[in-house]
Order: sequence, then structure tokens, then C-alpha cells
Amino acid sequence: MQKIKVFGFEALARWKNLKPNEVFWEAAQNNLVLELETLILTEICRIGKSTKGKTFINVHPSLPDPYFWECLKGKNVVLEITESDTICFTALNVLRDLGFILALDDFGTGSATLESLCLVEPEYIKLDKSLIQSKNILSRDSLITAFVGHATRMNTKVIVEGIENREQLQAARINGSHYGQGYFLGKPEIIC
Repeated sequence: MQKIKVFGFEALARWKNLKPNEVFWEAAQNNLVLELETLILTEICRIGKSTKGKTFINVHPSLPDPYFWECLKGKNVVLEITESDTICFTALNVLRDLGFILALDDFGTGSATLESLCLVEPEYIKLDKSLIQSKNILSRDSLITAFVGHATRMNTKVIVEGIENREQLQAARINGSHYGQGYFLGKPEIIC
């Protein structure tokens, strides 16, 4: 078996009895996204010095203040745009102008993934875990190969999310994925 090399880490916000998507949804409903992201960014800056490789950070697609992320400029950071809400492309252009590397997170879910792919032109596409975990092997392999082919032509890298066993890792490799993410490759660590 090929040796696995760590490329980067994803900063994840977790709470004891709350689901992250519910916390972010509630923050969005109450116009508190910036306040929530401030708390998260403070924690990322505190623990981020100890990680090696790229740090992937989820960013709410509404981007209430894109200059908020400027404190991470020049660091080895990739901002992951989630598709939980409508993407503010004007704010995204500010992030580009600031020099940030962008990723589309959970690609294959959300309401406008193909439009987002065309408009964002991300450096990374993170394929949603539902694809690699699909029981329809032929369709799964065909889609991964197609996304990798498109990404390669656009100078974009594909990360397959949700790899939980050896067969899924092999499928990601065989179909050309550039990177993988999931419990099989490494369990999340809690750093407080």
C-alpha cells in the first residue's frame, strides 16, 4: 500500500450538544455570522501556529465582511466556501484580490454547484462524501473521473471527502483524485 502523506488540515468548529450546521443557520437567521466567525477565527489563530501544511477554513458564503479574513493573508490558508446559502460573488472577488486560495466545499450538494464552479474558479474542489460513499460504483467512478478531468483542465485540484475505508481510498486514487479526506486517513482531533 502507498504511504499516505499529510497535505493539510481542516479547522472544524464543534460544540458539545449542537450541530455545526444548526449553529451557523441560527447565526445567519439572527445576522450574527460575523460574530460567530470572529469567535472561530480567534480560536483558529490561537491553535493554527502548531499545524504544518495548509489549513482549510470554512467561510460562510454570504461573507458579511470579506476584509475580516485579511488577518490570515499570507498564511498557508485555504478558505472553503460552503454552499449552505447564496454565495456573495462580489465579496468573493475581494478575497481573490487579497490573494486568498479558495475551495468549494461539499461540491455536489447545495443549490447552485455548477454555477458556483464556473463563477468561483476555485483552486480546490472538495467532492461531497455522498459521492465516494455511493453504492452505485459505476456512476461514482464516472463522476469522480469527470470532475478530476474538468479540474485538471482548469488547474484545480480535487479532494474526495468522506473516505472511510480502503475500498473508497482505492476508488479515489484509481479515478485520479489529487487528495483525500476522511476517517480512514485520519480521525479529527480536538484541540482546545
